[in-house]
Amino acid sequence: MNYLEKICDINKVWAYLACSLLTFLQPVGVLILWLFIFVFVDLATGIVASLKEGKYMTSSGLRKTAEKFFYYFLSIFLVEGMDKYMIGWGEMTKIFSCLLCGVEFYSILENFYRITGHRSFKILTQFTIKKIEEHTGVKIDEK
Repeated sequence: MNYLEKICDINKVWAYLACSLLTFLQPVGVLILWLFIFVFVDLATGIVASLKEGKYMTSSGLRKTAEKFFYYFLSIFLVEGMDKYMIGWGEMTKIFSCLLCGVEFYSILENFYRITGHRSFKILTQFTIKKIEEHTGVKIDEK
C-alpha cells in the first residue's frame, strides 16, 4: 500500500467527517433532541386525532414528518454555522430552535383540540396566534 492509499482510506475519511460533524453539532444536541420530541409528539397526537376523525394514517404522512424533521435539522445546522462563524450573536440557534418548537407546539394544541374537543385548547391556539402576531408583526390566517 503506497502513501497516498494510506491517507485516502475511505473509511478514515468517513470517520473524520462524522467526528467533525458531531463535534460541530455537540453544542446544539439538546436543542435538536427537544425539537425531535416536539415533532414526535405532534406526529403522535396527529395520528390519534386523525383516527378519531375516521381518517387513516398513510405512509406519505409519515414521510412528510420525516422530511420535516430533516429540514428542521438541516436548518438548525445552517443557523448554527451562521451564528458561530458569520454573525456571532451566540443565541441565534436557540431562538431559531424555539421558533420551530413553538410552531410544533401550536400544532400539538390544535391536535389536542381535535382529539378532545375541549374549548380550552381552541382558546390556547387563538392566544398563541395572537401573541405571535403581536411580537412578530406577522399576520397568521387561522384555518
